[in-house]
Amino acid sequence: MSEWYTPEFGMSFGSKWTRTIKVLVIANVGVFILELLFSTISSRWGVPGLGEGVRVWTQDPFTRLFWFYPPDALGNLWLWQFFSYTFLHSIYDPWHLIINMFALWMFGADVERAMGTKKFLTLYFTAGVFAALLSALLLPQTAVLGASGAIFAVEVAFAMLFPNVTIILFIFPIKAKHLVMLFAGLTALNCLLPIGGGVAYYAHLGGLLYGFLFVRYEPRVWDLVSLWQAKQRARELREGEEIRRRVDSLLDKVNRVGLENLTRKEMEFLQKASQKFRKWKAVSASGGPGTKKEKKA
Repeated sequence: MSEWYTPEFGMSFGSKWTRTIKVLVIANVGVFILELLFSTISSRWGVPGLGEGVRVWTQDPFTRLFWFYPPDALGNLWLWQFFSYTFLHSIYDPWHLIINMFALWMFGADVERAMGTKKFLTLYFTAGVFAALLSALLLPQTAVLGASGAIFAVEVAFAMLFPNVTIILFIFPIKAKHLVMLFAGLTALNCLLPIGGGVAYYAHLGGLLYGFLFVRYEPRVWDLVSLWQAKQRARELREGEEIRRRVDSLLDKVNRVGLENLTRKEMEFLQKASQKFRKWKAVSASGGPGTKKEKKA
């Protein structure tokens, strides 16, 4: 049985504006204003798109520094571009920003509540990285900007978490899972056909794919991480028991013959054992790795 995307699912303005969504929207709008400012004071126009079909101010240091351009991001190791490009949008098409922020507002809060803030932000930013990598792989000379890859990942996550929720698309009701299938089909079609239009369809496709992989396999990844941590802890406990037995043996020797009669290797062992015990005590006092509980928004 399907459910309608009504106020129960956060359709009212108040329930959609989680703190995280507010910060992301404000950050994107703020960066857009900075883009307009730098483009206004720039002294020279750039060439159309450098291959991505979107006019840019190629002499604008702000855009050139923070968009994702593979020769810079990978060739010059400007690694921040993997994250910063998601906050830039085309100043020649305000709908680029408006539609992305509307989709983030519409779907993001419910995904964040279901996942928790930490996991939601992990999905959002790693989806941006994955989308950039896929675009760089297929179009290595193409600059990309915009949050669309991350937004598509959030939309896929929503559809997988609430597959039977019915959404009104214009005037037509459609289930969330079918809406994402429609987005995926149109994106794949645009990747195959030379439609152009300055849209980074490969980045969109990367976001769709990554959103699916994240929701489907992320719990299993953390299960493997938890298993590895448990094995590491068990190994440390075994190592600790062996060290304690040897320390006890050396302390017995000290009681019998005195500290000055220990060999240099035995003294070095006691010093290293003391350092390890202090380290383990500090880790234990902090709760150990992987023991913190994630709070959901």
